[in-house]
Amino acid sequence: MAKPYYYMQSEISGEIQYHRSQPPVSIIICIKSSNNDLYQFLSNILDQDYPEFEVIAVTDGISDEDEEALIRLKNLYPNLYSTHVPDDTRNVSRKKLALTLGIKAAKYDKLLFTEPDCMIRTNHWISLIAGQFSDKKTIVLGFSAFENARNIFYKYMAYDYFVSNLQMISSALFNHPYAGNGRNMAYSKEHFIEQKGFVKHRTLQHGEDDLFINDIATGENTAIELSAQSITITEINDSNDWKQWKADRMSTQRFYKRGPVAFYRLEAFLHTVFYMVFVVCLIYSLLFTPQKNFVLPGIALFCLVGQLLSQGFIMNRTAERLQLGKFLLTIVLFDLFQPFIDLYFFAYQVLKGKENYTYHYEKR
Repeated sequence: MAKPYYYMQSEISGEIQYHRSQPPVSIIICIKSSNNDLYQFLSNILDQDYPEFEVIAVTDGISDEDEEALIRLKNLYPNLYSTHVPDDTRNVSRKKLALTLGIKAAKYDKLLFTEPDCMIRTNHWISLIAGQFSDKKTIVLGFSAFENARNIFYKYMAYDYFVSNLQMISSALFNHPYAGNGRNMAYSKEHFIEQKGFVKHRTLQHGEDDLFINDIATGENTAIELSAQSITITEINDSNDWKQWKADRMSTQRFYKRGPVAFYRLEAFLHTVFYMVFVVCLIYSLLFTPQKNFVLPGIALFCLVGQLLSQGFIMNRTAERLQLGKFLLTIVLFDLFQPFIDLYFFAYQVLKGKENYTYHYEKR
């Protein structure tokens, strides 16, 4: 996962240079009732410094307060449009239906996606993401992060989300993209038409971002926008946001391209093996050697510390470049418990997997 850090270093040094385009952009946002300030969120997007764009808000059972905010904004911004998901819709993913309605209503070919729980850092967000489009690059993956809180549990959620997004970006930089994040990504409408929308995974409640990118992305057509000004930040209000995201990704992971998933699973397995080897060597030295020889556990500890230090350095420097809070030494603790938490969500997915299908309808 060091590739994103060195990629940003190359951009800063001028080794990577590219011409930024400014194609017209349609921004698609699915909006449900929440505690987020919808007026402020949409204002930040509508005030973007970009020559030609429209915002299409697709509502799904929003509150009266949010409805009023939307009406006020439509009176102020002529490039804001809205539609809604029918209340009586059943046995389909409402999120996929909302995005489908938004995409069909879009008048521009370049589609940019985010969600109302995100904070847009600057008014150059559209320029940075859309500027990566070219004749060959028809998909752009941006970076998304949870706000790094002081609370240790929220800090772990931010770490886990950070690692997941870092893996997606890393694979794309190695020309093996396998997923995207619906809070910050873009693609050409032609991909949606070619794939016949989300029909390939129509029986799943989720996958409108990661599985869709998994199906259309290649090393040749995918670009990366990785800068502190282009990322989106989501505040963690409670653990349910992270748990839902984690469960959703567990339900779609089995459809990912095998190569990148196998690589990161192997990496997680080797992390666990490092710890197990150290413990086994320590127990063997204490119980089964007459003079308590600590050479073996010393070697194992040296390798483990070296791996953790290199990992911690890269991840903290990457977070620093993106102007996110550092994880410092908590990475050691988080790295230790990561396999067990992933195992818990894997078991949860096995037991609750039927809920991920549209024929087990749940309005969410």
